[in-house]
Amino acid sequence: MKLNRDIGLLVAAIASIGTGAAVATAAETTTPAATSTAAPAPGAQHHRHGRHGGMLVGLTLRATKQLNLTAEQQASIKSILSAARTQQKAAVAAAQGGGVDVTTLGNPGDPNYATALQSAKTLAANRIQRESELQAQIYNVLTPEQKTQLPTVLAGIKAKAAQRRAAWLQKNAEGTPDAG
Repeated sequence: MKLNRDIGLLVAAIASIGTGAAVATAAETTTPAATSTAAPAPGAQHHRHGRHGGMLVGLTLRATKQLNLTAEQQASIKSILSAARTQQKAAVAAAQGGGVDVTTLGNPGDPNYATALQSAKTLAANRIQRESELQAQIYNVLTPEQKTQLPTVLAGIKAKAAQRRAAWLQKNAEGTPDAG
């Protein structure tokens, strides 16, 4: 099970590195006028956290929408995301030269599998590092009061996600026939 999860994370990391769209679209979601119906950037991968630059940054950006940011704070975050988008494009260009061959990564019997797996792990670790640094920069834009409110906002987001998941599980459990 752990191997399946790791491979899934690696494939998602490769996809996000390959498109560069994840961070690029994050800037579009920081303005109050942004809606959930915004179209993804051309070529963007449709994966779980793609519109917000990744799970860490997406969660932080989602929480900041509930913290009553000033126009100056919003502009600062937009600038941070713009700079991150530029860095992401450079990282994508660098990764394309030494990218991971998905056909090799998908075949544990391939003689180059270990090398491909290590390359994918490195790319994923680098992506997570960039994302955590970006998250810290956004966090540093917040006032002390907003930083104090953040855990409460995140708890609310977690509770809403748990409610949605419970509703989804209930709905899907009703549609499955009982074994018997």
